[in-house]
Amino acid sequence: MNWWKRPAVLAVVALTVGASLLAVYWDGGSADSTGETEALLQRLGRYFEKQPRDARELVFAARRLAEAERYAEAAQAYEKALALPSKVVKDPAVWCEYADALGMTQHGKLAGKPRQLIDRALALNPEHPKALELAGSAEYEQGNYDVALGFWRPLLALLKPGTQMHTEMAAAIARTEGLAAKSAQVRQ
Repeated sequence: MNWWKRPAVLAVVALTVGASLLAVYWDGGSADSTGETEALLQRLGRYFEKQPRDARELVFAARRLAEAERYAEAAQAYEKALALPSKVVKDPAVWCEYADALGMTQHGKLAGKPRQLIDRALALNPEHPKALELAGSAEYEQGNYDVALGFWRPLLALLKPGTQMHTEMAAAIARTEGLAAKSAQVRQ
């Protein structure tokens, strides 16, 4: 039995994303292969064209689309979800996911609207790890190394020492400090 077909998992999913979306997913069977995943995404797309009124379900679909690297469609689903009256508009993670998907449609760049979405996430929670990571990345892209460090250093303090993320962030900070020092020398 697949883990997602277990009764306890189905109950949690039904409560979380709604029974109507669960029926769409259940009907698709296993989504293990690329073809099955594509079929599931097509069914989700048709479902949301007909009934785009639950923001949580739209976020669920957006996440699946992003996982399938269908970033433009994911960004559209996030935009629709955040336009609906719902608790998701107060979730900084959703704003970050939207910024990330939209950035991927811009060849990985976070300038412009993605940066505005990141700022929205930071306004909701100035210590949100993904928002700090993305804000630092956006500033790094622009060559604003000191500003990037202003986001990444607090993020590093939030990460558990010894984890891969902590190690990678510490290395990124060290590289960025070097770039900031070189940039300061050039300006002098």
